[in-house]
Amino acid sequence: MSQRHSTISRLAVRRSTKAIATALILAASFTAHSQPKEDKPTHGKTGLTRAEVIADLALWRRAGLDRYEVLSRSYSLETPAYLAAQEEYQRLRNSEQFQIEVQKARKD
Repeated sequence: MSQRHSTISRLAVRRSTKAIATALILAASFTAHSQPKEDKPTHGKTGLTRAEVIADLALWRRAGLDRYEVLSRSYSLETPAYLAAQEEYQRLRNSEQFQIEVQKARKD
């Protein structure tokens, strides 16, 4: 009987752990989606507005860096194609395209 009780206790703990994990994931998801869309600087060190972050992401994707994100983060691979995409991102980020993307983000 004690072995059966032990098995039942382990199952109950697993279910409780899964329930707690699910609740935490849902709470984090709702918190992330409930952030205000105001164009104020973020709380981080960058001081970028929400529109600037969205614009930066758009240029990062336009340059093609999103295709290399996992490889560069996981394996530190810097292929010629990745370096070219990184150069294109820097060019776009330092051009008037950045302000164009910021204006688009503010309209959304």
